[in-house]
Amino acid sequence: MEQRIFSHDPVAYSSFSGKDVTNPAQLYQNITTTVKLKGKDVKVHAICTGTVAIKTAFRTKKAPGELAKLAILFDKHYTEYLPIWVWVIEHPDGLIVIDTGETAAIGDREKYLSKESAFMRFQARHVAKFKVSEKEDLSHQFDRMGLKIDNVQLVALTHLHLDHTDGLRFFPKTEIIVGDYEYKHPSGNMPTTYPHWFNPNKVQYKENRIEVFDKAYAITAAEDLLYVPTPGHTHGHSSIIFKTDDMDIIFAGDTSYQQEQVIKGELAGINADYKKSKETYRNLLAYASNRKTLYLPSHDENAGIRLRDRIFLV
Repeated sequence: MEQRIFSHDPVAYSSFSGKDVTNPAQLYQNITTTVKLKGKDVKVHAICTGTVAIKTAFRTKKAPGELAKLAILFDKHYTEYLPIWVWVIEHPDGLIVIDTGETAAIGDREKYLSKESAFMRFQARHVAKFKVSEKEDLSHQFDRMGLKIDNVQLVALTHLHLDHTDGLRFFPKTEIIVGDYEYKHPSGNMPTTYPHWFNPNKVQYKENRIEVFDKAYAITAAEDLLYVPTPGHTHGHSSIIFKTDDMDIIFAGDTSYQQEQVIKGELAGINADYKKSKETYRNLLAYASNRKTLYLPSHDENAGIRLRDRIFLV
């Protein structure tokens, strides 16, 4: 019998037939869709690099103001296992990767985080549980999908948290960009987990490059990929907007954990700046009201399905 697992999103669902739904690795399958860019086909891939369960108060703000962060530590309940998505665009300029996901190294957390501060190690032990197999590492995923790591022209990071940066180790020769403010003012990052060679290009937005968000950094010469400010989760968090012929796709990092949070105005408990998160939500909704927009956060259970089925934000 087919088993359906419904998420918090009332529109979309994940459907699994003959899969062990108690095994997080089987819940979220890679998805590829094709969009048009100047009349030509371009493939976009959603690649799941393992799963993470987080405290419910981490995902959803459960106390006023900064007390919300204290509530995370006292919360005894975890979410279901959520995907850790990486997005790959087979752009005419070359392969572009958005965030790099998690790796199996996180399985030995004590060793992996041994050089981090005692507070960060404590937080890592008590707010999140990862399940990542070696076959889910991005290098193996690329091999299975017929993609080549060496062909990646650019890696764009939305922010510097480890489940977005741990896959950097596969891209030692690739250009990597991150927002200048995010790099200089990170929050919640674990720099000892970065590769020793990590020295990304620190980019700055330019004014009047896009509606609603206003500021943007053009990733491609044609400016069909734009890096825009979406602060809140971290102070310098960014998202990437892909402007295709038929719709815009927002690769949203951790602006929210699910699309429904933006629609309802439900903030995450872990956010660095709740006021900025609210402003980012308003900008996302305003942008989507003017354009057909796919909104794809990195841990949304239904993001891959929305990409495949073109389910828009508003």
